[in-house]
Amino acid sequence: MKTITCSNRIYYSELSSEEANALHQDIQLYHAMMHTAYHLLCLKSQGIPFHTNDYFPLSAIQEAKQHLSNDFANHENQKKVLKAQCKAIEKKIKEVEINIRKIDRQLKELFRKTKQGKQTEADYLLEVQQLRPERKRFKNRRSHLIYGLNRRKQKLEALQRKMKFTCFGGKKLARARTTVYAGQHETWLKAYQSARNRTMMIQGRRQGKFSNNLFKYHIEEGVLIYRCSSEKREIPLKIEFHQHKEELERAVRLPHNTPGKAVAYVLEDHGDYFIIKAIVEMEEKAKSEDTEQGVIGIDINVNHIAVSETDGCGNCVLLKTVKMPLDGKTSEQRKHQIGQTVMEIVLECVRSHKPLVMEDLDFQKTKSKMRYGNRRQNKMLSDFATRKIEEAIVRRCWKEGYGVKKVNPANTSKIGKEKYSKRMGCTVHMAAAYVIARRGMGME
Repeated sequence: MKTITCSNRIYYSELSSEEANALHQDIQLYHAMMHTAYHLLCLKSQGIPFHTNDYFPLSAIQEAKQHLSNDFANHENQKKVLKAQCKAIEKKIKEVEINIRKIDRQLKELFRKTKQGKQTEADYLLEVQQLRPERKRFKNRRSHLIYGLNRRKQKLEALQRKMKFTCFGGKKLARARTTVYAGQHETWLKAYQSARNRTMMIQGRRQGKFSNNLFKYHIEEGVLIYRCSSEKREIPLKIEFHQHKEELERAVRLPHNTPGKAVAYVLEDHGDYFIIKAIVEMEEKAKSEDTEQGVIGIDINVNHIAVSETDGCGNCVLLKTVKMPLDGKTSEQRKHQIGQTVMEIVLECVRSHKPLVMEDLDFQKTKSKMRYGNRRQNKMLSDFATRKIEEAIVRRCWKEGYGVKKVNPANTSKIGKEKYSKRMGCTVHMAAAYVIARRGMGME
């Protein structure tokens, strides 16, 4: 697993004009190479016209390949979501048609009674005030569903004909040329190029003293020397890395050609200043995955995580709830809150020296049916950042040296409610966490 350490801000005004221009030229050159390589890969070309072993274009080509790989993954995911939505709409259309046929039978029966002269006032009011308005409502509903189904089928056909590729700089800013920036082409072009050429990532190499061919980090002096490609010069940068700095220093000090020595550097341009991030392969730790002495089981919910601890016999030792309020917060605030919650949970693993067991959650299919759920449930599913929570848990457990086991989530809440909740005097979510822990030990 890799980690990232960020540097302090390095202002362009603190460098000489030649050095600042050299950095800008290198970023633009890098993105020109990366964009060219990306488009050539999209056209399925057999070779890249950079017949060189130079490190700079190879890093751009590597990033272009990653962009294209992400495009293919997103393309398949979009098709999967659209197919699930079409299936859900078709099911809903069948339900609506059943209701229409049911009302038609009732209306036919009332019409027969009318012809026989047996219709009462209650029958008349039932037909006029309830059945016919309800039939009209169901028919309108069916029309809207058919329209939505056809729209999704058209989108699916378009995706099957042609794949959507990456828009460097962002689609929103690209469209803004004729809307927000109408008549301000120079202003738009400056903003678009700034967003398009914002970062530059140089891949690491484990061959060599400094773990990278273009960035040379001198640990004792606290200086990072950058070798320009556009101009034959070296730029010394007085730099200070922050979190995970020790991982970077460990990797740079490793012997030549040692696995995990390569360090990739990302230069992020923020206008007046830039930040350099170092991506380092973290040192592998021995994982504690033995479940014989018990486990820590967790049940992930929208605003909290239920935690349960078991002993070697599967008996409950601990039940608790860790709050995770995410409603009404920004993405950065949610990220911070998830990190704090996960840290508190993993501390239980550290305290008890037991691995963690969690559900293997996938809400992709459920989210495809959000159109037909109630508003509260739809909002809950939208706010439920399961993937971020899972990634944070796996990452934190990896750092602390504890394994994570994923189990089938089927019926955990139901079993917990029926078997353990009342008997143990706990909530359904705590009981579900206990079921998950026992399932991880092979006892459920």
